[in-house]
Amino acid sequence: PLTRAKVAVALLDYPRQRDEISRDLDELARLVEELLETERLTTRHRVLDRRPASLNALVEEVIASFFAGAGVRRTLPARDVQAEVDSARIKLLLKNLLDNAVRHTPAAAAPPEVTLSATPEAVALSVRDHGTGIAPEHLPHLTEPFYRADPARRRETGGYGLGLYLCRVIAEAHGGTLAIDSTPGQGTTVRVLLPRKDSVRG
Repeated sequence: PLTRAKVAVALLDYPRQRDEISRDLDELARLVEELLETERLTTRHRVLDRRPASLNALVEEVIASFFAGAGVRRTLPARDVQAEVDSARIKLLLKNLLDNAVRHTPAAAAPPEVTLSATPEAVALSVRDHGTGIAPEHLPHLTEPFYRADPARRRETGGYGLGLYLCRVIAEAHGGTLAIDSTPGQGTTVRVLLPRKDSVRG
């Protein structure tokens, strides 16, 4: 139905209305995909397609594909970080985190930063923005489904409060964790920790 609606909208003769409806349809498509993905990963029949992958390459691929013009900074180990992960899910996790960071970074602020590090036991992936930050009382609830710190701003910032929840679900499906640290006026850092017990080392 969404595909048919998008085709119909593309034929409209009114550019402004066409663009507005197209944005709404894209937002609805993202919501449906996030709902489906969280359902897949939270059922007892969840299946991860875990294979050896370069996390350095995954980071670069997501930035090049979706955030090429955002000036995202990255700090990656000189030695390639390899781990057994579901690459599609990890890319979705990083895309969601960077999308949040870009949307909440003011034009005059420093761009978002991605940092990847590894030890023999774990891989850490963090995304930091230099936005307005989040009040402490909201932090414990940000990874709950449909929770938004400022519901009145949903139209401006986008989303329905599922992005961080999906990221947490993806991290936990890999046996990892997701933590959020934020200081009002200074920005927010989201850190994902993935165990390396099944890692490929080299």
